[in-house]
Amino acid sequence: VPEDDATPRGHAALLGPQQVRELADRLGIRPTKTLGQNFVHDANTVRRIVALAGVDAHDRVIEVGPGLGSLTLGLLETGASVVAIEIDELLAEQLPRTVGERMPEAADRLDLVVSDALDVVELPAAGLSDNNGAGTSAPTALVANLPYNVSVPVLLHMLELSDSWTTGLVMVQLEVADRLAAAPGSRSLRRARSQRPGRPARDPHPPPAAQPTIINGD
Repeated sequence: VPEDDATPRGHAALLGPQQVRELADRLGIRPTKTLGQNFVHDANTVRRIVALAGVDAHDRVIEVGPGLGSLTLGLLETGASVVAIEIDELLAEQLPRTVGERMPEAADRLDLVVSDALDVVELPAAGLSDNNGAGTSAPTALVANLPYNVSVPVLLHMLELSDSWTTGLVMVQLEVADRLAAAPGSRSLRRARSQRPGRPARDPHPPPAAQPTIINGD
């Protein structure tokens, strides 16, 4: 299936490059260096990231900087619930609409926090029923395409904010990934490993000045 194809796969309709460009143009949005914004716009890349994260319907995932919702939709596609933290009010206003239009069955699994991630002092609680009828309200994972200019402080703040999440996968600048993966003594990064993603495939939009890298830690 071509990456630009807008046809939903099953019940999911991830954003492709064409949809990302059209949505950004419609909203009059241009990713800014000030906010460190880069939008992942390849559905195959999104699915690779989500697969590496290993999240499923039992998880409640923190996502920082969801942007236009490409990764958000990929996470919701697994059945997980998502707590999305977005500083841009226009993007935050659009995100629930995008999920509602492209994946309506997942709309009630999205919680939105409109704030600078560094200013968040509490995450919203929500029940997520598993196959045994139990519920999960605390985050169990962090998966994010982090703003390159504040990736380290944001990640450290998320670690301080919640000690319930035990695994995380983030896309950051290569040199940041190397520092985090080598950092001694960190509760959640002791087993971190960094890797460059597969073929860049026109990701992200716009291309960052630095090589994006994935860190997977538990």
